Amino acid sequence: MKKPIKIAVIIAVCLAAALAGLFYYMSPENLDVVLPERGDVAPFLRGVGKVEGESTVTVYSDVAGFIAERHVERGDRVKKGDRLLSYEGEAQRDSVDHAATDLKYSERILTAASENRAKYLGIYNKALGEIENCKNVYALLEANILSLNIKDHEKAYIIREQQKACQSDVYKMEGEIAEKQAKLAKIDIDIKEMELLEEADEDELDDLIDDSEDLQREIGELNKKIADAQRAALCLPEESMDPETYRQYATYQNNLETVTRMWSDARSDRDTAQSMLTALSEIYADEETAEHNKLYLIKAEKELNAAENGCISPVDGIITECLADAGAYVEKGVPVIEMQNDNGYKIRMMVSKYDISAIKEGQSADISIGNLKYTGSVIRIDQAAENDSAGKSKAAVEISVDTEDDLIVGLEADVTLKLDEARDVLKVPSETIYSDDDGSFIYVSESGTVNKKYITAGVKDNAYTEISGIDENTHIIMDPSASMYLGEKIEESIINISDDDNG
Repeated sequence: MKKPIKIAVIIAVCLAAALAGLFYYMSPENLDVVLPERGDVAPFLRGVGKVEGESTVTVYSDVAGFIAERHVERGDRVKKGDRLLSYEGEAQRDSVDHAATDLKYSERILTAASENRAKYLGIYNKALGEIENCKNVYALLEANILSLNIKDHEKAYIIREQQKACQSDVYKMEGEIAEKQAKLAKIDIDIKEMELLEEADEDELDDLIDDSEDLQREIGELNKKIADAQRAALCLPEESMDPETYRQYATYQNNLETVTRMWSDARSDRDTAQSMLTALSEIYADEETAEHNKLYLIKAEKELNAAENGCISPVDGIITECLADAGAYVEKGVPVIEMQNDNGYKIRMMVSKYDISAIKEGQSADISIGNLKYTGSVIRIDQAAENDSAGKSKAAVEISVDTEDDLIVGLEADVTLKLDEARDVLKVPSETIYSDDDGSFIYVSESGTVNKKYITAGVKDNAYTEISGIDENTHIIMDPSASMYLGEKIEESIINISDDDNG
């Protein structure tokens, strides 16, 4: 009797357990849900960058020559005015010596040329004055001679024709003189140029000097012939004169002899002085040559000074690259040192194409370099993308660092950029948002049934994400297992976002 009772009890217990399990299995799951709220979202972007100086400075060689010594190494911190490189300076010293010699020589030439110019200019002006005076006296004597009474009109006519012929000869001889003056000036130029040569051909120089002397002699002879022609033009037949007229004529002729001789000498002096002045003016760019050599010496002295001072740091900074070593030859203007200005620091951070649109100049940042904390702000967004170490195209963002500390360039820095805040927007906890190939979505409870709903996600901060595509009464499932109940009925436990923040 006892055994059947025990079996019945066991069966009853098992049946109760089965019914309880079936009830539990058939009852809806209870999931946490939240309602979206309106509020502000303070987004941020985290990334890693490298410390750089305020600006990159390239130092160029001030002179051409061999580097005697390099005084810095990569990573050294230097001050403005510190010597980075020393030059041998031998080429610059040679240039100064040559320039000084050239200047001294050109100044000596200038002095000699100036003295010769002054000398021949004085001779030329004096000759011009004497020629003008002789012209006036000759004209007066000519008038006096021609005013003498000549009774034989036929002879007087012959004299007039003789005067015309003489004057024609004078014009021809003056033309010859002009041609010979041009030749003489050219020869004098050649002589002076040969005299300036260190190794002149003595025979050729002697030939030129002989040619010059011949031309001067020929010009002198032509001037004498001109004087003779002028006197001949005023010769009257003596037999047609009475004693008193002849006495006057003889006096005039004596004076004419003196005037024509003086006139001839003055013309010779003028012609010689003129040819020398022409030669001097064409051979020397006197002032220009001396001034050019003076400027060249000043330039050479500046280059020597630069070589002796060495390559100097233009700013306070950190050496990042040494492009030339001791013993190397460098041209003027080539880069020899790369450095970064440490008057200020910045972080250079690479940002993906998905995040760059949210970054703007002026946004603030929190910066961590090891255990050191700093603040900063975005100062530049590079408009030309570049590849990062993984070969992905990214944009560089530069963030200033607010500090007076001496930082080490090249160190990594953790950066948190504070992006533009979204105010009075619909927001949900960020963990309720998922994504797949079709976009961002959430799980919602609609009349107690779990459904999948695609939405548009906006900016996010450390807790919330801006959202659009739903209203404020949407029941959003927070439970990460919501995907297991897709299309099934559930029980809801509504959680208030604000309470969750406080808790």
